[in-house]
Amino acid sequence: MSADIFLVFLLILSKLMIFNGMIDRTGIGSIPLIASAAGTVLILIFWAGLLPKKVRFPLFIILDCVVTFIIIADLLFFRYFSDVLSMPLLAQASVVSSVKSSIVSLFHASDLIFIADLPLLPFISARVGRFNKKRKVRFGKRILCSLSVLVIGIGLSGYGVYELLKTQPHIFKSFYDRVYIVQNIGLLGFHGIDAYQYFKYKDKGALPLSEDKKKEIVEFLKDKKSEQPSSPWLFGIGKGKNLIVIQVEALQEFVIGRSIEGQEITPNLNKLIKNSLYFDNYYTQTAGGGTSDAELLSNVSMYPARDGATYIRFPLNDYYSLAGRLSEEGYWTSVMHAYRPGFWNRSVMYKTLGFDEFISKNDYIPDEISGMGLTDKSFFRQSLEFMEKYNEPYYAFLITLTSHFPYDNDKKHFSSFNTGKYKDTFLGNYLEVIHYADEALGEFIDELEKRGILERSVLAVYGDHFGIPRDKKEYLADFLGLKEMDDYNWVKQQRVPLIIRLPEGKYKGTRHTAGGGLDFMPTILNILGVDSSNIPMLGRDLLNSPEGMAVLRHGYFITDKYICLTSKGIAYDAETGSKYPVEKLENEKDMAARQLQYSDMITEYNLVKELTEYLKNAP
Repeated sequence: MSADIFLVFLLILSKLMIFNGMIDRTGIGSIPLIASAAGTVLILIFWAGLLPKKVRFPLFIILDCVVTFIIIADLLFFRYFSDVLSMPLLAQASVVSSVKSSIVSLFHASDLIFIADLPLLPFISARVGRFNKKRKVRFGKRILCSLSVLVIGIGLSGYGVYELLKTQPHIFKSFYDRVYIVQNIGLLGFHGIDAYQYFKYKDKGALPLSEDKKKEIVEFLKDKKSEQPSSPWLFGIGKGKNLIVIQVEALQEFVIGRSIEGQEITPNLNKLIKNSLYFDNYYTQTAGGGTSDAELLSNVSMYPARDGATYIRFPLNDYYSLAGRLSEEGYWTSVMHAYRPGFWNRSVMYKTLGFDEFISKNDYIPDEISGMGLTDKSFFRQSLEFMEKYNEPYYAFLITLTSHFPYDNDKKHFSSFNTGKYKDTFLGNYLEVIHYADEALGEFIDELEKRGILERSVLAVYGDHFGIPRDKKEYLADFLGLKEMDDYNWVKQQRVPLIIRLPEGKYKGTRHTAGGGLDFMPTILNILGVDSSNIPMLGRDLLNSPEGMAVLRHGYFITDKYICLTSKGIAYDAETGSKYPVEKLENEKDMAARQLQYSDMITEYNLVKELTEYLKNAP
C-alpha cells in the first residue's frame, strides 16, 4: 500500500473512531469495533492502487469529504434524537429537516477536528507523494495488491459483524438499536448494512395497488365493523375520562393468580383484576419488532411488518392511531418510557403516531437503576409528577423496563421474594423481576387512588409479549406441572394479561373471548364512547364481538374453541388439547390469511389515509 493511500486510510479511520468516542466513550477500545471500522475503510479504498496518483488524489478528496459529511450529519442527528441516520429516514426529508433550525446549537467547536485535514490534504499528499516517485509497480502486482486489501477489508468487517451477532443474533433483522450497531461495527459498517436492508425491501409495494384490491380491503373492513351491534355494550362508560395505559415488559399470563413458596407472584395485579374487566384469552401478536410491535398493535390495530420492524421500516407512513383519534376529542396525549429515545426509532415514530409529547430517558432523573435502566418504581413516581401537570382528559401511555430479558438485574432495589427451587435459575430470575414489576404497579395504582386520578380514569394494563423464550420451555413446563411443553401447550402460553379498570370499578369480571393486541384500540374506543367507524382497524371490540379470534403474526390462529397451527396442518380443541380435524377450519384459515395479507398491503402501500376516505364515503 503506497504512502498516500495509507495516509487516507489513517485519516478516515481516525475520524470514525473519534465519532464513536463522541457517542460512546466506553467502547472505543473494542477490538471488534476497531477491526470492523478498519475493514470498511479498506473496502472503500481498495481500488486506489489501480489508479495513477494524479487520478486518485482528487477522488481521495471527494471520498474524504463524503465520509466527513456523513460523520457530521450523524453526529448532529445523534445529539438531537440520540440516534443515527438511516436510509428510511433520509428518504423522508421531513425528519431530517426537523433538525435544521437546531444545527448551529448542535454543532460543537470540537467538531472542527473532522474537517481540519481537508485544507491540508493537498500539501500533505504532495509531501507524502515524494516517497512514491521512484516506485514503479507493475499493473499485475497492483491488481493483486488491491484484491488483497479488499479481502482483508471484508475479513476484518466480517469479524466485527460476527462478534456482534454472537451476542445479538437478531439485531440486523429489525435494526431495533442502530446506535448499538454503530458502537460495535462502526458507522460505515452500519450504513452499508442499512443501505442493503433498505434497497432489499424498497421494491415491495413499488407497483401501485389495483383499485379492485383496495375495494376488497374496504369490504373486509366493513364486514368486520358490521359484526358489532348497533348499540354496543359499555359504549361511552368511560366517556371524557383520562386513559392511562401501562404496557408491562415481558408480563406473561401464566403468572397471574399463581403463588410460589406461599407467596403470590402478582398480588397487586390479582387485586386489580377483582375490580376490573379481565381478558384471560389475550395473545401476543408481536413479531420482529418485539416491544415496539406491541405498541403498534395497541395504538393502530394493524399487524407489525412481516419482515423487520414497522417502527424502523415504515416510521413515516400515515397512521390513524389511538393518540390521533383521542387528540381529535380534545385529549392531551403523552408516551413515557425511560430509555433512549432513538431505541426502536421511537423519537420519530411517536410523532408519526400523533403523540403530543414523548418523555424519554433524557427527561427522567436516574436515581434508581436496575437492568436496562431506571427502575419501574422510580419510573412510575416520576411519570406521575408529569401526569399531574396535564389538563384533563389525557391519554398517558407508560412503557415499563425493569422486567426486560434476560432478567439478571441488580436486585438491590427489590424486596425479598423466595422462588424456592428456581432460585438463581432463568425462571426464578423472571419471577423475581415480575414480582418487582407488580410491586411497582401496586404503588403506582395506590398513588393514583390517593390523588383522585384513578376514579377519573380508565386504567388498562397488559403485557407486551412472552417472557419465557422457547429454548427455556422446560422451566415453564416444570413450573406449570406439565409433562411436556408440546405445540398445543406452547401456543396456549403465548397469552398476556389484559386488565381494564373502569371508573369506580364498574362492570368487573373475566372475559374469555379470544383476542390480542390488535383488539386493544377498538375495545378502548368503545369504552371511551369515541366513534371509530371511519378508522381502518383490523381488530375487533372484545366486549361486543360475537366470537373471538387471535391471528398470530406467523399465521397460527386461536378462536374461542380451537387452536390451529396453520403451517403444520394441525388443530386442537382449545379447552382439552385433543386433535381437531383441521379441514373443518377452512373458513377461519381463509380469514386469518386475508387479515395478515391486508394488513401487509395497508402498511407496505401506505393506504391508511386512502382507506379512511373510502370508509367515510361508504354507503
